[in-house]
Amino acid sequence: MKALAVLAFLVGVMALMHSHLDWSHKADRNPPAKAAALNYVIFRNEAFWYALTHPGVNGDISTGVLNLPAGWRAVRTWRARVDSGNCYAWGPAGSEEISAARHLLWGSQTIGRNDNGRLVPGNGVIIPIPSFVGNGDLVSVISLE
Repeated sequence: MKALAVLAFLVGVMALMHSHLDWSHKADRNPPAKAAALNYVIFRNEAFWYALTHPGVNGDISTGVLNLPAGWRAVRTWRARVDSGNCYAWGPAGSEEISAARHLLWGSQTIGRNDNGRLVPGNGVIIPIPSFVGNGDLVSVISLE
């Protein structure tokens, strides 16, 4: 399972390295959505990396412990927490920002919107989301087990 988590993390890093991605038509018309999505993905990747490289961590992950790029500033209130063997990264985002983030991560099934305690789109898989993640928030999850 850790191998899958590392693979998901590396896919995220690879997505960030490709500046020539073919953005969806919605994101092209909304550069702020692209910017918020990229800002989230950078935060998410660092939070997941921290959780993967610090076994036994539990609870909220502060941005102060993350190895974020120099000059990086959150454009939304992004949060991360390890709970029950999973790491969650989330924050408020509009539908275009969520779509742009999913596109950046190549349509990963572990990123989407919290819809009453489940990840949407789930692509046929029900991924439960804990109550500490706000309903409607952009959220991504990996297993640390």
